Amino acid sequence: MKIFYVDSAKYEIEKNILKSFLKDRKFASIEKEIQHCYGRFLLEKVAKEVFKIENTEIEIINKKPRFKFSDIHFSISHSENIILIAFDKNPVGVDIEIMKERNFKELFARYNYKGGNISKELFYKFWTEYEAGIKLQGTPNTKINFPLLETFMVTVVGNFDENYEIFELTKDGFK
Repeated sequence: MKIFYVDSAKYEIEKNILKSFLKDRKFASIEKEIQHCYGRFLLEKVAKEVFKIENTEIEIINKKPRFKFSDIHFSISHSENIILIAFDKNPVGVDIEIMKERNFKELFARYNYKGGNISKELFYKFWTEYEAGIKLQGTPNTKINFPLLETFMVTVVGNFDENYEIFELTKDGFK
């Protein structure tokens, strides 16, 4: 599995290129619109440059996006200025969340959590796993959780080998 991300605060894309990914969609906020456009930009760039997919047309099957002309699966998530995509030969779900301070005891009570050690990291592992599972639309055999850039939690679920690589899109390419 390969995971790619871009920091929209560091990697600037021309507005006309970003707008080309809108396709008459409406968003609740400018922030969500920008995240969507960066996600589609990153998806297309990785598909073409890394996986050599010439036609990156996307179709929606059961509310899950997929490439129409490739067997490579992907899942997109974003939080704040980080846009992240997981790619694999099998279906995959991914979620990323910035780890903010919250009332974790109250949040866990909503989900009838019975464990004792309530922490920020535990909550975000739980929450990103929950969200990634919804995106997968199936029962995962594998899950990985890891912090990214010290302030984000990432979870990927699916049926994949636990080995993964992470790449950041920078002005100098993928690192």
